[in-house]
Amino acid sequence: MIKNHPFQNGNKRIAMTTVLTFLFDNGKWLKADAQELYNFTVWVAQSPSGFKEQVVAAIQKFIRDHLVDAH
Repeated sequence: MIKNHPFQNGNKRIAMTTVLTFLFDNGKWLKADAQELYNFTVWVAQSPSGFKEQVVAAIQKFIRDHLVDAH
């Protein structure tokens, strides 16, 4: 969602909301403050398209490193 721009505006916000909703529906959450989530989302958005595999690996690592049980 972030890179393909399916919406005219709000792609990063919608992508992060989708991730958080999916995780919460599955009893999980990301333990990160708003600034950290914002910075990571912007980094993904600005990453070169030729580095897709590395970006996907970084997203997976970010989620693994911040994943907690939802309260």
